[in-house]
Amino acid sequence: MLRALIFAGRLVKYFVKTTAKTSRMKSEAEKRHYLAHEVHVGSRDAMKALGIEIKVFGYDKAKHGTGNYLTVSNHVSYLDPFILASVHPTLFVTSVDLGETAVLGHVTHMAGCIFVERRNRTTIEKDIGQMTDALKQGLNVTIYPEGTSSNGQDVLPFKKSLLMSAVFAQKDILPVVIKYVEFDGQPITQTNADSVYWYGEMPFTPHFLKVMSAKPVKVELHFLEPIKVTPESTRQELAATAYSAIRENYLS
Repeated sequence: MLRALIFAGRLVKYFVKTTAKTSRMKSEAEKRHYLAHEVHVGSRDAMKALGIEIKVFGYDKAKHGTGNYLTVSNHVSYLDPFILASVHPTLFVTSVDLGETAVLGHVTHMAGCIFVERRNRTTIEKDIGQMTDALKQGLNVTIYPEGTSSNGQDVLPFKKSLLMSAVFAQKDILPVVIKYVEFDGQPITQTNADSVYWYGEMPFTPHFLKVMSAKPVKVELHFLEPIKVTPESTRQELAATAYSAIRENYLS
């Protein structure tokens, strides 16, 4: 419970600070850069305060910290964005319906997320356009191309459409793998995986409180070799290359 209160307190502090700051900004690009930085700093501090131990592999600050990418990753928990953002400043792409929920929706809005409409694909050009603009503004943009969080037993097939934003912006794709390796002092297995993985119709509040009451969660974050994007790249080949790299690392 103490960790949950710490987390809630940091969120409130973040909301107050960023609301006051962004209310004076007229440029959408300025807001996006500011929020990406604040989410990075806030996530880094929150993960330390909550005792979430992150071991990073393959991150090169000279390479990953100077350019910007369309980042793609596997997805198993609501903790994933905080863990990734603590290392890699980025905006996240999420669904309009998540943005409409009571708690997580407010968090996503105040994190500067880019919202896409997965329930109606007639908006796909607009969705890709938002992502392309952010990439062209020099921001990292992260998508979870599985389209939802999974039970962690495998990586779900990737949805391809949003990868075209990398082609339109001419930005390379950065595959990242997140692996939860320990929960409450025990290695992650099929027996205890649902204690940290959040997917399907699991209720949020009891799951979150259980995670916050456990011993430190240990996580590995693997940054893989960037995938070169050219004007001729197709969403099919980019999805296949990214999926293969992420799944191979995740299951190894």
